[in-house]
Amino acid sequence: MPLAAKRTALGSRRHPRFMSARVRVLLCVTGGIAAYKVVEVARSLSELGCDVTVVMTRSAELFVGRQTFASVTGREVVTEIFADSGEVAHVELARTTDLVVLAPATAHTLSRLAIGAADDLLSATLLMVRSPLLIVPAMHTEMWEHPATQANCALLSARGARFLGPASGPLLSGDSGAGRMVEPSEVVNAALDLLKAPSELAGLRVLVTAGGTQEPIDPVRFIGNRSSGLMGFALASEAARRGAKVTLVVGDTSLRPPSGVDLMQVRTAEDMRTAVLEAASDADVIVKAAAVADFRPSRAATKKLKKAAGAPSVELVPTPDILKELGHNPRLRKAGSLLVGFAAETESDPQELARLAADKRTSKGADLLVANDVSSSDSGFGARTNRAVIAGPEGSVDAGLVTKTNLAEAVMDEVVRLLKGRADA
Repeated sequence: MPLAAKRTALGSRRHPRFMSARVRVLLCVTGGIAAYKVVEVARSLSELGCDVTVVMTRSAELFVGRQTFASVTGREVVTEIFADSGEVAHVELARTTDLVVLAPATAHTLSRLAIGAADDLLSATLLMVRSPLLIVPAMHTEMWEHPATQANCALLSARGARFLGPASGPLLSGDSGAGRMVEPSEVVNAALDLLKAPSELAGLRVLVTAGGTQEPIDPVRFIGNRSSGLMGFALASEAARRGAKVTLVVGDTSLRPPSGVDLMQVRTAEDMRTAVLEAASDADVIVKAAAVADFRPSRAATKKLKKAAGAPSVELVPTPDILKELGHNPRLRKAGSLLVGFAAETESDPQELARLAADKRTSKGADLLVANDVSSSDSGFGARTNRAVIAGPEGSVDAGLVTKTNLAEAVMDEVVRLLKGRADA
């Protein structure tokens, strides 16, 4: 379920979740007009029993003064890397927080975070944090929709960051459209959700595959696809967030793997098959999200094929169907394990996508089959969002067009539901 879909009544009394221990929230405020909304976020989280520390950029101080945040949190606002006490602020802040909320997140800040810039206190701190990160974007529509911004968001999502918004509505200068920061109550509820630290998968081993494979034609050329690995990384991150011990088998991708997972790097479909079968015997859940090539050259040249020699004749042969092999050979898997498959389709009609998902679930022998439409630029390979249908033993769920992070949440919700059903049977 998307973070914004859940609601909790906010009041002045401390939230029961925080009665036994103070939860530490780092609230990072950047220079956007929506900074004024973050004052209410700071106030509400403080009233719910959180220790809220605010870090501001110099640009943010043009919109809201430090004293305003200090008044509602009861804590000094931090703006400089080196404190008078001799402590290095970004190290201390990063290592003593349970949750980081970046709001409003401007296009400039997202860009700096994506490339790993560390030229002020806020960016240096964000580069060090290992706790959950909630990003709340706010900017003009054109900036939000720009391919560079979307690519940065996709990259940060793959690293495990959670995005909330933006919403559509009135913007600066009388404009209206996507880019408005969501309301403070939504930010607070999303923060509470992340602080819950769900443990439904604690003690379980989850195997996830991600990225595409490369099938060599010669030493410099290969057959591949446009898979970025974003979906598989989001699934691995979500499984780890829910307490699972995660093994991530990765094909071709330039993404930095999520923290807290074991990584196995592969290149070809055969390499991936070997790695998956090696890990499958211990896995309680197997999620095959990688885009494995369906065909490979029957023989790869040992030296580069020269253009002057003319176009080569390349004979293609099928690669192993790893999902089907796992689905129809129980001896390859841990007894009682759950198998989840993914299928890239070019069908945009939800009913047809659901039919394809259900048929493929049966033919592959999977417990769940996620079919995602890759026919448009806003869904599938390289995009931050997916349009998908999840087929299970009781029918299909149309996830619609959602972020890959939210789709990962929906898939893991179904995994937890099926595991619980088996345990109760």
